[in-house]
Amino acid sequence: MTITRLACLVLAALLLADPTGAAEARRIKAVLVAADDSLPVFDNAVRRMAHDLAPRADVTVISARLEHASTMDAALRAIRGLRPRPGEGCLIYVTSHGARDAGLVFDQGDDVLSPRALASAVAHGCGAAPTVVVLSGCYSGIYAHKPLARDNRIVITAARADRPSFGCGAGNVYTVFDQCLLTAIEAGGTWRTAFDQTRACVAAEETREQERPSEPQASFGSAVAGLALP
Repeated sequence: MTITRLACLVLAALLLADPTGAAEARRIKAVLVAADDSLPVFDNAVRRMAHDLAPRADVTVISARLEHASTMDAALRAIRGLRPRPGEGCLIYVTSHGARDAGLVFDQGDDVLSPRALASAVAHGCGAAPTVVVLSGCYSGIYAHKPLARDNRIVITAARADRPSFGCGAGNVYTVFDQCLLTAIEAGGTWRTAFDQTRACVAAEETREQERPSEPQASFGSAVAGLALP
């Protein structure tokens, strides 16, 4: 092989390489859930996420505000039915109020999504596919470890298991965590950079509002640690 040919191959490899180490963004199948209809902030976040994902995702939206009924069974059925094809990934996003030591609540507290029930649905619907699960609500850190956390999953939560999140007031368009996360996702990059930016954004708002730190939590599985945003 000539030196010129070798140089061209090396240059091509450098141009194709991703200097950030991020895994390639892939088409995803998504279930987005606004689980409580008491405030518009949850539905607003789901609508914006669905809009942002539309070009690269098959999106199912579950909304208590629109359906006027408990949505937990519908959400779990939708998650179990995701079934991504080879080369695709999963995204599950649930935003709601949270109950300490229990999970996110559906339809103003009639149902509570336990980590075990969610983990079972995700395992059934997504299997070994790269999967991102975002849980936005008070005390949602309860999800950020096994049984939901696995090597092929990223789990992102709005708060520690023993801390509330904030920003659910009637005058808010989104909760603070959802606003920060959506803005970070729209900026591009990887899920890890989006989480880091979200955590910093939430902390800045908490300082400004003199709120107790919620300390968003995350688990990045070894197989998806550099997964790119869609």
